[in-house]
Amino acid sequence: MVVSRDWAEVSVLECILGGLHIGVDVEPEPKRARAKLAKSKIDALIVDCDLEGTTGFLRGLGTGLNAVPLVIVSGSNGRTQLQDTVATFVFQKPISGSRQCVTFPPPAT
Repeated sequence: MVVSRDWAEVSVLECILGGLHIGVDVEPEPKRARAKLAKSKIDALIVDCDLEGTTGFLRGLGTGLNAVPLVIVSGSNGRTQLQDTVATFVFQKPISGSRQCVTFPPPAT
């Protein structure tokens, strides 16, 4: 699941993850994302921390997501608020396909 309203960022993530044959569920509202998470199983959570409401969203997740990777995407201004977040990866905006493909290599065939 991607929690973001930054459609350029979402487009890059969809391209990267689609190339790995991973479906992407985009939710632009943190409150609705939390409701979906309560009802659905996910493989990873990617959160744009520049989106209003995401700090509370992340704090409210609790320990229920320990089994899935948490990826944080933020501009340089948002990085200081994320120090207490247990994230698997933290990416700084702007993201690009070539930059993230180094981190997420294509699956071995």
